[in-house]
Amino acid sequence: MIDFKYAGSWGLFLCVLSLAVACGASEPTDGFTFEHGLDVQMDGRTWVRTVTTPFDPENPELTYKVYTHLYDFEGAFPITKGAGGRYSHHRGLFIGWNHTLVGERTVDTWHMRAGREGALRDAFAQQELVEWVTTEADANRATHTARIQWRADDLAPFIEEERTITVFPGEDGMRVVDFVSELTTLAGPIRLRGDAHHAGMQVRMSNEVVDTEDDTEYIMPEGAEELDNDIVDNAWWLCGSMVVGGKRYWVLHLTAPDLVTGQPHYSTRAYGRFGAFFEPDLTPDAPLRLAFRVIWSESPLDQARCEALYQQYADEVNGAS
Repeated sequence: MIDFKYAGSWGLFLCVLSLAVACGASEPTDGFTFEHGLDVQMDGRTWVRTVTTPFDPENPELTYKVYTHLYDFEGAFPITKGAGGRYSHHRGLFIGWNHTLVGERTVDTWHMRAGREGALRDAFAQQELVEWVTTEADANRATHTARIQWRADDLAPFIEEERTITVFPGEDGMRVVDFVSELTTLAGPIRLRGDAHHAGMQVRMSNEVVDTEDDTEYIMPEGAEELDNDIVDNAWWLCGSMVVGGKRYWVLHLTAPDLVTGQPHYSTRAYGRFGAFFEPDLTPDAPLRLAFRVIWSESPLDQARCEALYQQYADEVNGAS
């Protein structure tokens, strides 16, 4: 049975709202126990956690971003990164652009800075949960949608996001999470800009991968072109393989074929950050919908299997459109 569990913050025990009511404490991630949010569990084991710790101006770095952890297959700990470690702003499954152009302002929604220069560089941008829109689960999958506002210390909210996370079992023991972000401007036209290593929708594996970079491997589609500075062109997917907690995992990042800007650029780092870069615009006319799938596996994936999994995802997206 798949259900939900609300995770407590600062190690406190909080009651749980789920199909089967229970209580639990927040597990540590990268040495911290501050997180709280919503866990998706299968048969009592956590599969993912969407972290929504309220923004705290006394601890901004710990609380300025909404993101989703992937968990090990026992449900004991996240295999993705939380706050702290190398590049603290990298966290789990996350989205942002280091040049978010709001009118005359450039807000950095990747590093979570209110601006690029002067005092604004020391002020913080925030992604903060407004409400849970839906939480739905049955025997085979769970879906939750969060309404999130993007703002900066001296700016009213400028983007409202509805982020939907859907979790379900995949083939051969794999686990699947669909990440759909619907962005609406609250401040007129907004241009989402950046570069391949500091923008888009990406994954950051556990900080411990920093110490085992030589074990990191990446699988790319046939015909993909590896450019300088760990940038990959001509790819709709990319698979990273890293060792976390003494076990190797394969994590496949897929971009939906209906991405508004066309095929993305992918980027990789040996310390475990990888994902899709693209530069769309937000206009008042309609929300911008962005869709991705992430699959994680304890069993090896090769190029042919990754391509087959992408084609299956593309067929699902094309069939729904």
